[in-house]
Amino acid sequence: MTSCGGDSDNNVEEQTAISAKASIITSMPTITQGTIKFNGNVKSVGSGYHQRGFCWSTNINPTISNSDYVSENTNTLGEFSLSKTYSSYVFSTETTYYLRAYLIINSSEVVYGENITFTTPPKLYMNEKITKDIYTTSAILNAETQVFFLDAVSPDEIGFCYRTSAGVDITNGQKITTLNPSYLSTTNISLETTVLLPNTTYYVKAYSKEGSKVYYSNEYTFKTAGAVGTSGGYIYYDKGETTDGWRYLEAAPGNIVYNGSNKIYWGCSGTMINQTQAGIGFGPANTVRIMQQCPDVNCAARLCDSYTINGVSDWFLPSQEELKAFYKSSKNVFNIATSPVSDKLYWSSTESGNSTSAISLDGYLGYTSESSKNYNMVRVRPVRRF
Repeated sequence: MTSCGGDSDNNVEEQTAISAKASIITSMPTITQGTIKFNGNVKSVGSGYHQRGFCWSTNINPTISNSDYVSENTNTLGEFSLSKTYSSYVFSTETTYYLRAYLIINSSEVVYGENITFTTPPKLYMNEKITKDIYTTSAILNAETQVFFLDAVSPDEIGFCYRTSAGVDITNGQKITTLNPSYLSTTNISLETTVLLPNTTYYVKAYSKEGSKVYYSNEYTFKTAGAVGTSGGYIYYDKGETTDGWRYLEAAPGNIVYNGSNKIYWGCSGTMINQTQAGIGFGPANTVRIMQQCPDVNCAARLCDSYTINGVSDWFLPSQEELKAFYKSSKNVFNIATSPVSDKLYWSSTESGNSTSAISLDGYLGYTSESSKNYNMVRVRPVRRF
């Protein structure tokens, strides 16, 4: 009996929707790249209808006889949407339109919903993204261009403007631009800016210039590396965001000294460690792997692991790329090496592909090369991450 009662209630609602005068509600459209989706809701079909749709104009109370419209032939009840590309109809950018949903009932009378207004977007947006690979004097700026295809887009410049105070634009800040600006739909822009100041906050906007019109992203900030870390050492690299539990790399205040000497063996010549990686982020795993397979008490990796200064003890032997990042941030800021061979080489935790050599960095000129694991003229700078 309860089940039958429920069916009866549903039938009553359906009969009410049919017997009432036909009516329709206009809902806010959804605007995405290249597409507009009109939304409505047929609340009552009345005695029946055979077409529904939407009409719009820059004037109030648009009708299907004096404005643009989109339609479909059906007679169903409830919510519905009609999606069309911008290229199908003429819209102007940043323009307010009046919109009404409508029904054509069987007698050919047109029933309209209430007016609502919507405003079309500009032809494009510049959306800022996370600044990455931040060093003391350089960083990778990133943005996304979101194009709506309301009008043709022919940019003269795409890039970034930046300075050390708020309110930056292309007239008062430094600029870095792409060589061949163009748009398809969504374009990611990634440019490296250099000659920055260490440990300094920069205000940035992505921009696109087309004639006299300039489109800007929201203003955002990033800070260059170069601050003093917890250990008293140098924070030399910032990923731009925390992933895998860390964001920053910090070099120890000085090189390791063992038995009165700052020249350290890599260790275990003739033993193949295998699978030591070169990329940024692999230093800790490399260090653990070396210690597991190399019993030498004075090997570079083990000395880094046991290193402690100013209460900080989570150190490791940096990978090849982590070591190169240290050089990149130190260049033009402070010296980590001098020209004599005995004072410029640093060990990485990256093996060179054989059992007798590993990758070292020339801290004076910045290049990497293979050095014998037994070479006793190489220094070690521990690194930590947080």
